[in-house]
Amino acid sequence: MDTGIKVGDVMAKGIVTVKPEDTVKKACEIMAKHDLSGMTVMERGKVVGMLTQGDLVAMIARGENPSKIKVRNIMGTKLASISPNADIRKAAEVMVENRVKRLPVLKNGRLVGVITQTDIVRISPSVYDLIFEKAKMETGTILDTEFGMSGECEECGNYSEDLRNINGTLVCQECREEIEEAV
Repeated sequence: MDTGIKVGDVMAKGIVTVKPEDTVKKACEIMAKHDLSGMTVMERGKVVGMLTQGDLVAMIARGENPSKIKVRNIMGTKLASISPNADIRKAAEVMVENRVKRLPVLKNGRLVGVITQTDIVRISPSVYDLIFEKAKMETGTILDTEFGMSGECEECGNYSEDLRNINGTLVCQECREEIEEAV
C-alpha cells in the first residue's frame, strides 16, 4: 500500500557531487563543509557511484592516504536509483533490497535529487516504521538486525550511524542498552 508521499516531495534537491578523479581528501573536505554522510559521484553528467562514510572508514582502516587515493578507487558502484514520482514506500523497498541508505533520484536519466533514510524519517517516525516493516516483509530482509540508519537518537539526541527502532522510537546503541537493562 502506497503512502501517497512521492520521493520528489521529500528528497534533497541541492545535490553536492564529486568526480571520480577527485582525491578522497577533497571529497572529505566537501562532505565536512556541507555536513554530508555521503555524496553522489558524477562523470560526464551521469551518476557513476556513491561515496559514503563507510567507504571512507574502510579506506582509513586499510591505512591508505586520502590525499593520494582517488574517489574512483573506493566509491560504491552497485547503483540503485528511483524516480521522483515513485512513492517513498518504493524507495524504502529499493533501499532494503540493495542494502543502501541513500538513492540517487533520476528523471529521464538526469540526477534531480537524492533520498535517504533520514529524509523518510523526517516525515514521521511512525511512517518510517510502516514503510520499512512492509519493505522487510516484501523483501524478506531483517532490517533491524542487518540495516541500522543514520540520524539523531530520539532518546539522547546524539547522532548515530546505527539507529534502530525500539518500541516505535529510533535509538542509538547506548540508549538501546539502557532500555534493555531497564527491562
